[in-house]
Amino acid sequence: MKQVLDGHLYVIPSDARPLVAQGVLDRRLFDVTQLLQWRYGDADTGDIPLITQSATAPALRGAREARPLAGLGMTTLRVPKTSAAQTWKELAGGARTLTAGAGTTKIWLDGRRSFSLDGSVKQIGATEAWKQGMTGEGVTVAVLDSGYDPDHPDLKDVVVQARNFSAEPDVRDLFGHGTHVASTIAGKGEKYRGVAPGARLAIGKVGGISGITDSALLAGMEWAAVEVGAKVVNMSIGGPDQAEIDPVEQAVNTLSARTGTLFVVAAGNDGGGRPVSTPASADAALAVGAVDRQDQIADFSSTGPREGDHAVKPDITAPGVEIVAAAAAGTAEGSHVARSGTSMATPHVAGAAAILAQRHPGWTGQQLKAALTGSAVPAQGATPYQQGTGRVDLVRALKQQVVAQAEGAWAAFPRDGPDGREKTATLTYTNSGDTPVTLDLTEDGEVLELGAQRLEVPAGGQASVSLAIDATGKAPGDYVGTVTATAGDTVIRTLAGAYVEPESYDVTVKAIDRNGDPAGPQTYAQFYDPRTAATREAFFQDGTARIRLPKGDWNLITDIWGRTFGTVLSHTSVKVDRAGQQVTVDARQGRQALITLDDATAAPLNVADVELSLGPWTMGFTQGSPMGVTSRFYFVPVRQEGMRASFRTFWKSKDVSPSPYLYDLVARYTDGFPDDPSYAARQKDLAKVTAAYRASGVAAKGLPLFGHRLGAEPAKFLMAPLDDVDLPGTRTYYRTPGLVWDSAFQVGDTLLVADGGRAVERGHTREVWNAAVSGPSLARPGGSRTGDKLTFPAGALFADGGAGRTGADAAATGTATLTRDGQVLAKTDLAGCWLDRPKACELRADLPGEDATYALSTSMRRQVPYSTLSTAVDATWTFRSSHTRQERPLPLMVMRYAPAGLDDLNRAKAGSRTRLPMWLEGNPGTRPQAVLVRLEMSSDDGASWHRVPVVRTASGWTAVVPNPRTAGFVSLRVKATGASGADVVQTVTRAYAVH
Repeated sequence: MKQVLDGHLYVIPSDARPLVAQGVLDRRLFDVTQLLQWRYGDADTGDIPLITQSATAPALRGAREARPLAGLGMTTLRVPKTSAAQTWKELAGGARTLTAGAGTTKIWLDGRRSFSLDGSVKQIGATEAWKQGMTGEGVTVAVLDSGYDPDHPDLKDVVVQARNFSAEPDVRDLFGHGTHVASTIAGKGEKYRGVAPGARLAIGKVGGISGITDSALLAGMEWAAVEVGAKVVNMSIGGPDQAEIDPVEQAVNTLSARTGTLFVVAAGNDGGGRPVSTPASADAALAVGAVDRQDQIADFSSTGPREGDHAVKPDITAPGVEIVAAAAAGTAEGSHVARSGTSMATPHVAGAAAILAQRHPGWTGQQLKAALTGSAVPAQGATPYQQGTGRVDLVRALKQQVVAQAEGAWAAFPRDGPDGREKTATLTYTNSGDTPVTLDLTEDGEVLELGAQRLEVPAGGQASVSLAIDATGKAPGDYVGTVTATAGDTVIRTLAGAYVEPESYDVTVKAIDRNGDPAGPQTYAQFYDPRTAATREAFFQDGTARIRLPKGDWNLITDIWGRTFGTVLSHTSVKVDRAGQQVTVDARQGRQALITLDDATAAPLNVADVELSLGPWTMGFTQGSPMGVTSRFYFVPVRQEGMRASFRTFWKSKDVSPSPYLYDLVARYTDGFPDDPSYAARQKDLAKVTAAYRASGVAAKGLPLFGHRLGAEPAKFLMAPLDDVDLPGTRTYYRTPGLVWDSAFQVGDTLLVADGGRAVERGHTREVWNAAVSGPSLARPGGSRTGDKLTFPAGALFADGGAGRTGADAAATGTATLTRDGQVLAKTDLAGCWLDRPKACELRADLPGEDATYALSTSMRRQVPYSTLSTAVDATWTFRSSHTRQERPLPLMVMRYAPAGLDDLNRAKAGSRTRLPMWLEGNPGTRPQAVLVRLEMSSDDGASWHRVPVVRTASGWTAVVPNPRTAGFVSLRVKATGASGADVVQTVTRAYAVH
């Protein structure tokens, strides 16, 4: 099964799906997009990194223990990919053992996490705390991050111990993140002093430039809480959260309870796009969001509700915008640098916790958390899901002698649970002062009712009050409220409330295989909402699956597989509106899908593919076993308006290897599955495409990828049915006509060039890939302004010379910068710029509302074995912009080139003249009109430039470039000025070669 969810491609083997659905296997093990981004692809590592927790699971053949985590009941392992197939076979064969131990057995991917990227110290009240002698003295704060710069003066005599858990050689900070965080907590700089300058720091380096692995983070957490005994642990780290608990969330809860350590964790930088990241999502974590200098929620700060139970996260906020702190050597210009992110907010709270721990050395981490959240100051207009209880207020936290801790103050009610929608929580108030305190209590919330309105808390003692949470009769949704306790200047706020499940019912699915028996455990069922594409999975035992679904119209896709018959797909509409519903899926009703071809020289490949779509929902199934019984596909006929489906097979030469051609044959189905899903293809009716693949100055290999569209949207699943093609090289494709095909071409492990889709019809066409000049492209949206916020995806600088193509090379590095009148407004480092992840290399900036002139520049360099060309690409755009009422594309343009007469290695002959067609490409939604174009060439990598005349043509311009008389390269520089005054200066170093 393959499916795109939240932009990630999941490919899950049929025998893994039940274990994933039960939570035994980590879904991330099958997240192809994430695995490649984390550099877990075959080109990057020969092992599969795992984290296991089990007393009963079978041993994994060939696995090497990488790091024991005995205190957490976990072990990290690395399984060699060479033995992965056999390991999986044995593991899948023990599926019943794994299933039986599902409560305690877990196999997770050893995933990676990212770092969640002056006056702020005063903003939270730290300077007032210092006047009271409260600096965090005597308190140890552990910082789990990218290490630190031991030579930075702000951290001199601050770090008392350090340990490296990362793959980098030592604790020195090569990324700059950890140094910034550490100095925000306890830096002793004169100008930029940390929140708790008297605290001691223990630095655990758990990652670096390449990110953080879960196993390194877990080891660092255990070290910090158990060996170091840190009172506070700062983790400006996060990753996408799921409803299931992951190993790091589990460790936060376990270590917090066992050691009394407080884990202060960044909420994440996804704004309202995704919930709070993990492990900030853990119950015990103090999750920190970010505010600006005016205490307004930062637009990047991740918000709640939490995945699953809709509980309130983040817990608290702190300053996180343009925070100036220490810069590690080599990571910034100067000794200090401004950074923004919840990463920067988190150390403010960690420092505040250290100061509070100095005042109350006997308090546990959860008491510190309660004191900080209870005394926080809420921002006007912000919801608890944005800010928790508000911005940390250290002055109030130190002053108030009463702390509230809640037991069971959040409830998630099923619609018709056996216990109804009522729950009683307990609020316990602890008085650390030497005089009794009388608290006046009020509740603010639709579902909250206090057991008393006044509470006497004795000196040095505790008092409790009950809190009834009653959502009886409430409509589905979130009900967040606040209990406020006051006594004079004391104000203690506690969040409480409930989530009411939508009207939901239990549904039973019975599956019968083609032999008439109950379907086996590899049967897979997914319910999906055709309006939103929200999905729910069910797993089968003895041919039966049970699942709880919200009331409404759902569709059910069922995959029944058996060794004796193959795969049967069924699609059924299910109206969930009552209790006791049952759906029966009978594989015996399936009709076999067959594709035949009249070319006797061709044979089918060992793969068949199915794709389905309805509205926003898509899914695919691929069988990769030899074309025998187990690769047969059957469809249960059904009429479903709006549904599109396809069955796809591939054919290559029987006799010639590597095959000079590929048949890519697709049977298409609309409005459901037909009674006869077969397709007889005839070569003369197909579209023939001859593709030439050039090399970039040096022989290499490339991987063509293709996918057909089911509707108007680009293809979700691109496949590479054949092996790499030699560069230079050619290959011929025969494709089913009448479809739009999306194509891409990957060179090496990091360069990916893609087109915008192309309709193919019967007949013969030709195309060229990897042709010079590789440079900037605006075939896809290239930046916009919304109100006064600018965003610009800066990584698409390596499209080949084909019109309508875009490209990026994740091996290239550089910077993107926005300036106004010479002043830098925003700057971001560029690295790992994958074409399908534009936000990874996105420049963001807040702009003034008035009309102004801006300069936006991007610059990248690469040294890669598969190309000697386009070693440096630079572009600078100058344009005017002012406040917009809605999103508007930036008025950007780029110059594209298609030099004629180059050979298959993108080389011109020495002493020759190269005709150079040129055309402007504008940011989608704009109309570029250049009135002046100035072209220059260089044969010495830009040391000197020579003007080349250009001639206007119907489609752009043409120039004739005189090539040097000796072997080398030609670089191109162009300045194009538009009618509106906007311009671009674009340079491609080593645009093409000369031999």
